[in-house]
Amino acid sequence: MQIPSFLLRKLYVKNSLANTDAGFAFKLKNSLSQGTATMIEPIKVDDVEYPLDATVIKTEGIEIKASEVSESNPFMIKVGVEITLEVNGKPLDAGEHKIDIAIKTKEAGLLKFDVKDVV
Repeated sequence: MQIPSFLLRKLYVKNSLANTDAGFAFKLKNSLSQGTATMIEPIKVDDVEYPLDATVIKTEGIEIKASEVSESNPFMIKVGVEITLEVNGKPLDAGEHKIDIAIKTKEAGLLKFDVKDVV
């Protein structure tokens, strides 16, 4: 099942991109259907790729490194629940940025999309 990019972009919480003490973060909120993430590709911002072990996924008191998500250690993506992705690295410059996101799920395969947001 291929989900169109325009629908996947709705998962991104607009205006959630912000710098943190350790880098930057943004939020996703699943409005489609419950899913099971089995792999996350490295986050890219303005074509700069960030290592998986520098990305931490947080939701409902759960915290997991993106590098730890796998078939044997899946991550549940519940409907209506916000997920924060924190990326350790250099904070982003002020202005608009393009974020590339790709998550593989058991239910729908590879979900790949990009969004633009402003710091």
